[in-house]
Amino acid sequence: MIYFVRHGATSWNENVDENGNKNPRYQGRKDLSLNEKGISQAKEVAQKLQGINFDEVFCSPLKRAKETCEIIYDDNIIFDDRIIERDFGELTGKTKKDFDYAGFWNLSGKQDYQGAETIKDVEKRVFDFLDELKQDSDKNILIVAHSGIGRIMMSYFYGVPKDGNYLNYDIKNGQVLQFDYDMVSSRDESEDVLEHVKRNAIKRKVQIDEKQKIYTTQSAVWGEN
Repeated sequence: MIYFVRHGATSWNENVDENGNKNPRYQGRKDLSLNEKGISQAKEVAQKLQGINFDEVFCSPLKRAKETCEIIYDDNIIFDDRIIERDFGELTGKTKKDFDYAGFWNLSGKQDYQGAETIKDVEKRVFDFLDELKQDSDKNILIVAHSGIGRIMMSYFYGVPKDGNYLNYDIKNGQVLQFDYDMVSSRDESEDVLEHVKRNAIKRKVQIDEKQKIYTTQSAVWGEN
């Protein structure tokens, strides 16, 4: 079983505009630490996952993921560059108002950036990572990384969105997702990907509540990062 955790919040995740409205700055490879809210979120995740014995723990090498992971689990962490956040290149530090964010996360949108990774670039390294883990699919594995990595992981298990829009998949700071490789083999390619997510969300939530007494969700979270 794979447990995926998005890192806790940073100051850029909690950035606000001149009107006081939340307006996150996109970090990419910017190596920021958790803020107080992010530390609190990581501690909450640690409480939710405390009854699970992990066979292996993988983490992005960026500080915000590393600090989150060390609060949850502080022994024998494997840092893997394949699950580092998508490189935003020239778009690092910008907000949704500053560029075509929807296009940035859509396969049919512009993907010829000067420094930013394409979706396919990220997909290749994350899919390679997940294919490798599949060899030990009976293990409990914890992965602590980023929203961009979470989106690609959801596309691996649920299927690439038919409309190319990866914003159909989202995950909040400090949120937990659970996956197993049976999801890939049982996926109906004719089924709308969002219906597949919602159907598995109901199924998985029941299993988790009954067996492990923790809260996590399989569904995409609609709204802001």
